[in-house]
Formats: sequence, structure tokens, C-alpha cells
Amino acid sequence: MGKNTKRTKEFIESIPDSKLDGLPSTGGTLYNDTDFRLDMQGMTSKDPKCHNLQVQTLKKAAPQTVATFLVKKDDPPTTADIRSGLIQSISI
Repeated sequence: MGKNTKRTKEFIESIPDSKLDGLPSTGGTLYNDTDFRLDMQGMTSKDPKCHNLQVQTLKKAAPQTVATFLVKKDDPPTTADIRSGLIQSISI
């Protein structure tokens, strides 16, 4: 596991359960630290409707999405499953 992958995983593991439970239907930043942010990018347009979660770096020169996970609106997984899905999708 590379250094950046490890830091991304540590960020995801640090997200409080309260930020992953009862997700909003509008976009915005749900949680951040000095290096990363968890964004809710909005709802998908196709059924089943899903919350589009993305972890992004906070580098001013080159911000990028480093993990994504779709959370079903009407049948959301546990916060542990959301965290696991984000970790499995890390692409850095």
C-alpha cells in the first residue's frame, strides 16, 4: 500500500458515523481535514436513486477524486459498509 493510499484510507476511517448516516439529497462537503474532503456530489438521475459520494484531495494545484461510492437512497447500507466501499474504490 502506497503512502497516499494509506493516507486516503486513514481519512476515510476518520469520518464520523454521523457524516455517513442520513445523507442529504443536495451536494456539498460533508467532512474534511487538511488533505481530503468527503463530498456529496448530488443524486444520480437513474433509478434506483443514489447519493454520489466522493473523496477528493485538497491540493490547490491538482484536486482530484480519489474514491467514490454510490449509496442507495431508499436502502442505504451501514456506515461501516459505506466506509468499506470508499476504501475499496481508492484510486491513488
